[in-house]
This record gives sequence, C-alpha cells and structure tokens, in this order.
Amino acid sequence: MTVPREHSQVFITNRGRHITALSQLPENQQPESETSPIDTDGESCFLDTPTPEAFDVVTLSTSQSTYVKACKMLSITPSTFCFRCLNEISLVIPHHGIGPNGAKAVAIALVNNSTVSSLDLSSNGLGSAGLFYVLEMLQSNKIISDINLAGNDLGSRGARLISDSLRKNRTITKLNISGNSFSERDATHMAKLISRNKALKELILSHNTFREQGGVILGKALESNSVLKTLDLSWNHLRLLGAVAICWSVAENTCLTSLDLSWNGFGMEGCHEMGKSLLRNRTLTHLDLSANRVSFDAFRQLLRGVVHNKVLKVLKVGVNPITTDGAFAILQSIAVSDSSLEEIDLKDVSVDMDFVDLLEQIQKRRHLVCVYGNTLRHDETKKGNVARVLDTDDPVTVLFEYMKQKNLRLIDLLHNLDRDHSYTITRDEFQQGLANIDLPLSGRSLDILMKKLDTNRDGYVDYEELSARHKEHMRKVTKLRLQADLGPNHYKGYDKLEQLREAVRLKISLNMTRQRTETS
Repeated sequence: MTVPREHSQVFITNRGRHITALSQLPENQQPESETSPIDTDGESCFLDTPTPEAFDVVTLSTSQSTYVKACKMLSITPSTFCFRCLNEISLVIPHHGIGPNGAKAVAIALVNNSTVSSLDLSSNGLGSAGLFYVLEMLQSNKIISDINLAGNDLGSRGARLISDSLRKNRTITKLNISGNSFSERDATHMAKLISRNKALKELILSHNTFREQGGVILGKALESNSVLKTLDLSWNHLRLLGAVAICWSVAENTCLTSLDLSWNGFGMEGCHEMGKSLLRNRTLTHLDLSANRVSFDAFRQLLRGVVHNKVLKVLKVGVNPITTDGAFAILQSIAVSDSSLEEIDLKDVSVDMDFVDLLEQIQKRRHLVCVYGNTLRHDETKKGNVARVLDTDDPVTVLFEYMKQKNLRLIDLLHNLDRDHSYTITRDEFQQGLANIDLPLSGRSLDILMKKLDTNRDGYVDYEELSARHKEHMRKVTKLRLQADLGPNHYKGYDKLEQLREAVRLKISLNMTRQRTETS
C-alpha cells in the first residue's frame, strides 16, 4: 500500500520497520509548544486527559509507552481510557472525535500489541487519512480479529483502501464499515473484498447507498463467496435488479447463515426471486426483510420458499403492508408444513383473532415465537358446529390435492368416495364423501366438479375419467410452476393454485387436530 505523500515525513516506510520505529523516540523529546485543541466545553477534544505527565506515576507496558510517545510527537493529548484499554482484550473508543492524528497514535501503539483483539473506532471522524494508519497497522498486527470503523466518512477512497489492504488479510474475521458514504461505484471495491478474502466471517455494510447497480455487483460476488457467515446490507436502497441479484446469490451461496436486508425496496421482484432461492438454499437460518415494501401478493411469493425450506429458523418481515391476511397466511403454511421456523417477526403488522387462535394451536404442538402488531377485534358470523364450505372455481384441484396430502392412490380415492361400491361416483357421493373428510364443497363447486370429471355426461364418474382428469391436472400444475419461475408477471395462476393447496392442507391439519383432541 502506497504511503500518501502528505504523511511521508511521519511514517517510516522501510519494509519491516513501519511505525514501530516510533517506540524508539528519545526520552527527552518534548511536544511542540502549541497546546491541544479545546472543545466548547473546555475539555480536550481528543478524549479526557489534561496532561501526558499524569502517566509518569504508573508502570507502562510497551504499548502504553509507545502510545504516550506517539501523542507527544503528534502534539495531541493522550486518553486515559484508551491508555488503560491497551492492556485489555477490547479497545472501544467510539464517538471520541479523535480524527486522523488520534487514529495514528492508536495505530502506532497497536503495531506490536499482543492483547487487544477487538478494536472499535466508530464515529471518530477518521476519514480516509485516519483509515490509512489503521490499515497500515493491521499489516503487522496479527492479533486483532474484530474491527469497527462505522460512521467515519471513509468515502470512495476509503472503500478502495479497505479492498486493497484487506482482500488478502487472514486475521480479520469481523468488519463493520457501515455508514461510510459508500455509493454504487464503491460496490466494485466491496465485491473484490467479498470474493477474495478467505477469513472474513461477518461483514456489516448497512447505511450506505449501493442502490440498484451496487446490488447487482455485490450479488455476483456473494455467489462465489465460501467463507462469509453473516452479512448486513440493510438501509442501502437495494431494489429492482439489485434486489434480484442479491436473491440469486442466496440460491448459489453455500455458507451464509444470516442475511439482513431490512429497510430496502425488495417489493414484488425481490420476494418472487427470494421465494425461488429459498427452495434451493440449505444454509440460511436468519433472514430479515423488514420494511421492504412487501405487499400481501409479494409476501405470498416469498412464502412458497419459506414453507418448504428446512433450514430457515428466523424470519423477520415486520413493518411491511402484508395485511392481516398475510399474517394469517404464514401461520396457515406453518401449520400444515414441516417448516423449521422458530421465530417470526411481524412487528407493526396488525392481526385478527383468527391469527391469535391459530397461533395458540400451533404453539401447543411446537416451539414458535411470534412478534406482531395490534390485534384487531371485529364481529364474526358464528355458524355453530357447521363447517364452512369451500366455494371455488377449481374443485378438481381441491380433490387431487387432498389425494396428494393423504398419500392416496386414484383407486383409493375412488373407493373412499364410492359409497355403494359400484366403482363409480355420483354427485351425491361426492357431496357426502367430501363433507365426511371436512372438505365440503358448495353446490356451485360440486356442479363444476361433475362437469369437469364426467366427460361422457352420464351422471357417473368412473376410474378412467378420474385418471384422465388427474393426468391433465398434473400437466397444468407443471405448466403453472414453470411460468411462475419466469417472473412475477406470470405468477398469478400459480398463486391461485397455491392458495387452494394451503386451504386443503389447513383443513386436513385442523381436522386431525380436532380428532386428537376428541380422542384425548
């Protein structure tokens, strides 16, 4: 890394010497006559110590001695807090306004330090100049593994310095560089860091402005990363193609376990692709999509991946307009699937009493933590013990989905509904049989079912007619699924199919729960 010309008179750049030469400063070296800068409260703006002579009464470690000498040389006031922490595991000095010179003094003290493993210099106005000293120190220090440089206005030059310096680093495992005014063009530097660094486990890039194009660049880098476990990309204006690219990386990445995408703009496009990616992903356990303009329709597209994913444990989708129907839909899906979800965050999403009742039923059977917004109470029409009928334009899907969920063959379905053992099914037998299995159809839906199944119009449905319609149904399902994979504009037909499937699964699940309760 090239030393800036304006700082070359302070930094010793010969290989092997670096800034360690400062520890050999003459004992009688005195600071320059000018005093330390004073803030408006009359205290040193570089932390909390009035004079460096206060350190004379204690026994100094090598790092502490180096730090005091560096402060004298730079004509800044040392910090007792920083001074003490040089002998501890964590050096945490956020919001102290140390600036580039303060960062230089700390960096000098840490070159040969073997104690500090965690360094927090967040919100200190380091700029790219102060960052340079920290990165130069990290070339020699092999102990520090956790570094926080958030809120230091590093900008584009800082992004380039970080990428050039850390892409081959083997000691830093956690890096926080959030809130540093990185833009779309800086995503290239971050992508190089992500794709080439082989040690970084946690990366926090929140509160920057990578936007759509930056998301595309970062998404491609994430596809090939095989080390990163935790990534925070919240508050980055990721949307449209940028959101889609991040979702694609979820499908390809094989190591990421926690992904924070909150406060972006994933919307319909992002949810559609994330739903598809979750069907393939086998490592992600925490996903945060809070405040992403996720509507009810978009949420349904996300759900098809969530409910079939066997690894995801925590899903956060709060502060989204998914409505009470969306909140109820996710519980419906969990109730009838073998999803691994253990925590759902629906912060600020209103729910109704149906949601609360279903949540209580699920929590009796399995561990599930759910955070939600206000509970809306409204008048409901009570129908006693009479089951609500299903009124649908596609009763064939209801019939064959039941067969699939119960793992029945076509001949088994025929026998279950054929009350008179004639190997044919009449309209009345359909009505009674489906009511007995808690899938009652409306009169209109029964008429549609008979019209579609009874192809010869003799009033009976035999095995051949049932088999022919089942094959046609399977071809239809395959076609709708392939169309849905093309994009959200082609998803409407498949979404209706999924809604019917969920209704059937919920009916079966609730019926089984009621039977177990009555038995016990």
